[in-house]
Amino acid sequence: MKRVKVLSLCLSVFLIIAFTTGGLFLTRSDTFVQAQSPLQSINEQITVPLDVADSIFNENTTTFLGSKNISLTPYRMTETHYTDQGFLKGVGNVTNNQTYIDTYLSDKLVQSTGNGTFETPDGQSIAWISSAIGKPVDDRWVFYGIRLFNNTQSESLSLLNNSIGLSKSVLGNETDYIWILK
Repeated sequence: MKRVKVLSLCLSVFLIIAFTTGGLFLTRSDTFVQAQSPLQSINEQITVPLDVADSIFNENTTTFLGSKNISLTPYRMTETHYTDQGFLKGVGNVTNNQTYIDTYLSDKLVQSTGNGTFETPDGQSIAWISSAIGKPVDDRWVFYGIRLFNNTQSESLSLLNNSIGLSKSVLGNETDYIWILK
């Protein structure tokens, strides 16, 4: 459990740095930038934008299951539950059950840690943990995150074993995506 907390903290720090410098997620208001050539980032490294066509998972529908306040001091914290129906490349339709603890650092910045499972219609599953940073963009909360998939004995979901994914989620009626780092 200590390893998970340390990993979550490290991922959160990484995301805050990457998110605020624009080095990882180069976006327009509602789609990832699809550049003709790589872009130079602040630190002079080449940065290639993510393409939704390369995502391994895209969500079709999200169902909000509930939310509760956990704390109001020193920051407001909420626990929120969702379930997504989506498509996982190489597998097909899956359900993504998820729980997030959101810490509202300001009116324009939320740090989120989450956990959940991808489940196939025949009962196979794989667990994951995540850390994300959210901010309002065009009056919607947009979250950029990193997700660590556990190990599973499930044959169809084993393609995710111990993988790391990058995610983009927009609250509301917009498709969420996950890309696997290779």
